Parts: sequence; C-alpha cells; structure tokens
Amino acid sequence: NDFIDQCILHQDKSSSDQIMDEFIYEHGIVLPMNTIDATVITVVLLFNCALSHQLAARHCNYGTPTKVLLETAESLYQIAYNGEDQGLNTIFKFAILNNVGVIHKTLGRGEAAKTCFGRMMTLMMFYIDTGNSEHLQLVQGFWNNVLGNGRET
Repeated sequence: NDFIDQCILHQDKSSSDQIMDEFIYEHGIVLPMNTIDATVITVVLLFNCALSHQLAARHCNYGTPTKVLLETAESLYQIAYNGEDQGLNTIFKFAILNNVGVIHKTLGRGEAAKTCFGRMMTLMMFYIDTGNSEHLQLVQGFWNNVLGNGRET
C-alpha cells in the first residue's frame, strides 16, 4: 500500500524547502501513533535519520565532518529505498532519489547525481501517466533539480 506517501501528503509544509542552490526534501515523515507495520516504521526511521544527517551537514563547514555526514545519509537513504520494496510509495521514492542526487552533487559526483535525477524524471513521467500528477505540486522543487541536473557540480 501507499501508506508512507499518505503520511507525506498529510503533513504541514509550512517551513521553507529551498535552501542554497539545491532543493532538499527536508520534512521528516511523521507516522500515526497506531502504525504497527514494522517495515513501514523501519524505512521511515531510516529516512528520518538520513535526513537528519543531511541537514546537519548543511550546518558544518565543508570538509571531513560534512563528507562523513553526507556519506552516512546516503547509505541510510539507500537502505530505506531498498527496504520499501512494494514500490507503491512513489513520493517517498522521489524524496530519497532527490536527496541522494543532491548529496552526490554536493560531493562532486556529477554522473551519480545525473543518474539519480534521470531516475526521478522517469518516475515523474510514470507518475503523470498514471494520473497522479495532482500530487506533483507538493514536490515541485524536485523539478528544479531534475531540470538543473546538467549544471556543473
């Protein structure tokens, strides 16, 4: 089911998503108190932990601490992405691909960033083709990264 996406869609989005040049999906996912599915809880905790590392890296001066935080965030995002194996939480996958793409770009891995943003483009086209485009306004910052993926890193 698309339970994680539903949690994302029903959150308050009052804070700013646009920091620096790159859009980072910066909202932690809040699950309802009655959530009992261990897989859902695990991937959401991994996502929120990865996001915490990525946001902490923004506040470090560039160098080893930033790199370590970003690499840890990348690893946690990858585990969360692979753990959500049902494939029904498309917005969740958008958020992970976007944030990992930004990490790659920040670390100077231009080709890896292009790969992430290319996957996002494919996912967006599929999402639109299946009639779910009304939710893309929620994640319009992703478009900026997808369209700007050819810029120098």
